[in-house]
Amino acid sequence: MPTFSFAEPVHFHNYLLNIRQKNSEDIFASRYKAQCNRIVFHGWEIVDYKIDTGLGDGYNITATISHVSLGRRTVRCKYLVGADGGQSTVRQLAGIDMEGNETTYRWVRIDGRMKTNMPEPNLVFGSLETKTHGNVLWAKLDRDAYRIGFALTPSLQAKYPNGLTQEDVVQEAADCLKPFTLEIERVDWWTQYNVKQKVAATLQKDDYILLAGDAGHTHSSVFAQGMNAGVHDATNLVWKLAGTLKGWYKPGTLATYATERRAAALKLISIDKLAAAAVSGDVPPEYQRAGLTAEDALHSILETNMSFNIGLGVSYEESILNQAPTATTIFPGTRSPDVLLHAPGPLVPVRLHSITHRDNNGRWSLLVFAGCHHVTRQKFAELREKVTTPGARLASWNHLLNISTIMMGAVGSAWDAFDGPALGKLYFDTESLAHDRYGVYPDHGAIVVVRPDGILAFAAGLDQLENVEEFFDKICA
Repeated sequence: MPTFSFAEPVHFHNYLLNIRQKNSEDIFASRYKAQCNRIVFHGWEIVDYKIDTGLGDGYNITATISHVSLGRRTVRCKYLVGADGGQSTVRQLAGIDMEGNETTYRWVRIDGRMKTNMPEPNLVFGSLETKTHGNVLWAKLDRDAYRIGFALTPSLQAKYPNGLTQEDVVQEAADCLKPFTLEIERVDWWTQYNVKQKVAATLQKDDYILLAGDAGHTHSSVFAQGMNAGVHDATNLVWKLAGTLKGWYKPGTLATYATERRAAALKLISIDKLAAAAVSGDVPPEYQRAGLTAEDALHSILETNMSFNIGLGVSYEESILNQAPTATTIFPGTRSPDVLLHAPGPLVPVRLHSITHRDNNGRWSLLVFAGCHHVTRQKFAELREKVTTPGARLASWNHLLNISTIMMGAVGSAWDAFDGPALGKLYFDTESLAHDRYGVYPDHGAIVVVRPDGILAFAAGLDQLENVEEFFDKICA
């Protein structure tokens, strides 16, 4: 009898949603239309492109695109982002090699409406360790659908030397779930594929060509990192590219996209190599030495890398964007902590991430932690004078900054605490949790710089505004 296990999500949001990519794409397209009044054009493929900087208008790329019914068109653009999948035409046209391995592992995935007597089939996801089909995936998807997946073990590959038909897949899906019963009432989609673990040699070529998503890295689906990794690419890229197009940044700022996200992809694939082996029934050597089974190894790999897999533990190395702080105990390049704050007046709770993330339109967050205002009042007043004086250096970056003040405790207004206005909007850290999680000493305060993608970038003391200005000098045009 196969062993049975389910993993329970434990993080800030106490839920998980398994939304299939086709439905996620519909959500993205709907939001794009509602927010930007633009639509996604389907059915076009790129045929060729050329780079010519001689025209001097910034539109350095001329791309030829083709549509099966509309024919060919020529498009001029400033940058070309290849997010066109694992067989990326953009990557091939750019001559960028994929580095890594094609494994011998073959997997099957099938989605549809299913009926089973397996216990609690509506939990988010689970796994069953078998002797015949490797580690079997079970997931509750959106609407009335489920997904089941299994490994084409050597014995199954020998059984189907010419590959599987849909009827074969349905039968093997029922067999792999035994002793539980499985009836697949409707097949929405199915696939069989070889696991490939590769990363593009670079995610940026000739300054103007960029790769994202599967075009830049491919791996197994074991921890559902395909679209998630692509979203992380997009989140990292979009503000750097938009800011560069607006003339905000020096070229080195956009270049950090390739270094940061390629390093993240390499880490993902190092995890995937271990997990893919365990799912396929092979115990990685380091886990063999510990005497673990394939199932135990998979659980250990999942638990060890949970933070990275769900995205909260994605981090980036020190660079011009992630600089060692001169105050606080933050770790630059890591996700900024979230905590509940309160606005003045009715003390309505406000998530700190709603301040730094929501509708920031690619702008940075300057969080002025005022600490205990009885102690820091003078430092805060001096900082406010420097920031608001006509001609202040920081004012030259107002277009890309959102400034907020966070103080411990609560008062009637900023004037009660600081004998003057706050810098930006004022928020109360009534339980001191924000100061604690950002490593800010109450009697010192600090200025914390958060990137548009929510990553901690830098921190300095309230009396070290010049350090913050030097930070932005390095990256801003």
